[in-house]
Parts: sequence; structure tokens; C-alpha cells
Amino acid sequence: MSKIGTWLLKGLLRLLGLLPLRVHYALGRFVSWLAEDVIRYRRDVVVHNLTKAFPDANMWELEPIRKAFYRHFGELIAEAVWFGGCRNPERLRRQHLVEVENPEEAARLWEASPSMVVMYSHCGNWELYGGIQSYNYTDRPFPFTEQNFCVVYRAMSSRAWDEVMRDNRFAPLLDRKHYDGYIESQNLIRYAFTHRDEKKAYNVNTDQRPYFASPANIEVEFLGQHVQTMTGAAALARKFGMAVAYLTMRREGRGHYVMRYVPICKDASRMEVRDIMQQYYRLLEADIRQQPENYLWTHKRFAKV
Repeated sequence: MSKIGTWLLKGLLRLLGLLPLRVHYALGRFVSWLAEDVIRYRRDVVVHNLTKAFPDANMWELEPIRKAFYRHFGELIAEAVWFGGCRNPERLRRQHLVEVENPEEAARLWEASPSMVVMYSHCGNWELYGGIQSYNYTDRPFPFTEQNFCVVYRAMSSRAWDEVMRDNRFAPLLDRKHYDGYIESQNLIRYAFTHRDEKKAYNVNTDQRPYFASPANIEVEFLGQHVQTMTGAAALARKFGMAVAYLTMRREGRGHYVMRYVPICKDASRMEVRDIMQQYYRLLEADIRQQPENYLWTHKRFAKV
């Protein structure tokens, strides 16, 4: 994609983002139908994953979960596009799309550690994390700012789309141009060493299958399966003695998510990497079993289909 094409796409998304969220949800229902019934986007992967995760359920019992997931999938896209139009953080706060339930827990872990690793997942809508400073509606202070909040991501194969997504993910930031906390996963260790004297919160989406061959990848139990998992976030926390938290994001109805910080440890140097990761997956599994439609079933988490 040329630079002109990239700017045109950014402009289109920006214009679409200005539409009210209710309009995006209406379009999201169309996207849900298109993805599930017309294009059948990764339906074989979704069915395979659900069958693996819920082996005691028959296809008739899994069908409502599949349908609810695709409705959620359309809403994910609708919310992400609308989010890109929130260049004024106040618009995001007024919508009350996401709220942090216990900012005091994040503050407690933050104060007790030289830095912090927050491991989140593909539950809820992970594309909205760039607005986290706008999600505290309590009178309790939130410890994170644009200067200490880092998000670790995996680069897309298309550099143009990578740029578009970066622009969209951090739309509400006050200083998007100079924000340097958007870290490609393969640069995480180097970045952490470079900034080891600065207190940072490293936010890592941790439930993907490992996408490169490494002896550091370990096997854990997840939804009744033995799965390989990446260990970079846990290894980083253990290396520097950081606090580790799991960030849950439950859906409480269309247009409203609730984030909650769950402590895993105050000092990761006192735990083995495997134990940190297994605790993370226990917490994630509990969330999935409570709201199975809230998880991204289209990614190939288990063995190949």
C-alpha cells in the first residue's frame, strides 16, 4: 500500500470514527452476519476451538456460543473504528465504554515494585487499551500515564496496516506523535534494558500461540489442552523483580466493558516463569468459562485444524 493509500485509509477511518457509536453497532451487526454466514470467516477454526475447549458439549450446545461470538466479533470491529475517532479523550469518557473497577489494586502493585507487567488477553476488546487513562471513574488515583504506560504488540506483515492500526489504537493520547511506549514484541527485552532505571508498566497480550521457534516457550494447561505459550512477559518480570498482574475485561452488555486488575505476584523474581504463566492461564480460563462468547475464537490457539 502506498503512502497515499495509507493516508486515505487513515482519513476514511477517522471520518467513520466520528459517527455515533450506535451507528457503528448497527453496522457491526451487518459485519457479524457477513463474517459468520456469508464469508464464513474462520468458522472451521472457531468450531474446532470450541470443540476442544468444551469437549462435553455437543454441536447444538456450542452453536449459541458460536453465534454470540460472531455478534461480539462484529461489535469489536465497530468499537475499534469508533475508538479511532476519539481524538478528544473527553468523548471517550462521556461514552463510558470501558471502566476500570479497581484502580487502587493497580496502584498498590505499582508502588510495591520497580516496574510492573500487566498480562491481558483476547477477552473483551483489547483494541481499546490505548484509552486506559480515560477509564477511571472512581475517586481513587490511577498510577499510569502516557510516560510510563507501555503496550507490547506484534507487528503486522503489512507496514502500512501496521501504521494505520497504531494510529487508531492510540487515538485518545494527548501526545501521539512523541509516544514511545508502543513496543514491538521482539524489541521488548532490549527496550526494558535500555529503560531499566525508569519505572514502566509493560502491558502484554499473552495468550497467542508462540509465533517463532524458541526453547524458552513452555507448555501449560489451558481449557483442558496442553498448549505452548510465549514466556517473554513473565521472563522479563522475573529478571527485574517486577510485580505481575492479570487484567480481566468482562463484557457487561453491549457498549460496556469492565476491567479489573488481579494480582499474580508482587515480586516475580520469587516465582518460576512456568508458575507465573500457569496462574495467568487459570485466571484467563475462568473468564472464558464465565463468558465464552467474549473470547477471540478465530485465532488458532490449539493444534492445527
